[in-house]
Amino acid sequence: MRKLLKLSAIALPAMLVFVATVLVSQRILGYRRGLPAVSTERVVPAGSLLPRAPLVNLQTNRDDYQKVAKGKVLLLFVTTDCDACRKELSTLSQVAPSLASRVTVYGVGIEDRDSIKTFIDANPVDFPVLLDHGAAILSSLGFRLMPTKVLLQDGVIRKIWYGSSPNTVALIKDVGEVEAK
Repeated sequence: MRKLLKLSAIALPAMLVFVATVLVSQRILGYRRGLPAVSTERVVPAGSLLPRAPLVNLQTNRDDYQKVAKGKVLLLFVTTDCDACRKELSTLSQVAPSLASRVTVYGVGIEDRDSIKTFIDANPVDFPVLLDHGAAILSSLGFRLMPTKVLLQDGVIRKIWYGSSPNTVALIKDVGEVEAK
């Protein structure tokens, strides 16, 4: 009986810590600013057109949606409070020159202009950065996980993938696999 009491004295607190950890992790990973991580709306599938909304170039202050809708384009959606976004911006900055002959790369910020400009100044990138004001395109696509990469061909979604790439080779491979299809 004593062994059972000793075991329950250890197991019960451990189980409570485990359950609390799971609940907290779900809260942190499953929610971002009070919104579900994955929208309850339908996620736009590959083969769909990129939803139409302004994509203002932070350098030129012009809507670059038409440029994004032509040729092969890789969009990287980021937020300013996302460590994985910083990592992916860095990785993509290293890869962008080698992809330049095949793919045009754009970063896409979903927050206000000042926050995005400050973020880009602190995390230099070697490609244009666009502003998806109010996350209109991102919301239309039906997801909120960051970072998100969207590969387009003439405005048609070829592939959507989430999270940061483990390294430059993996990112080049991800883009290349889609090109080969």
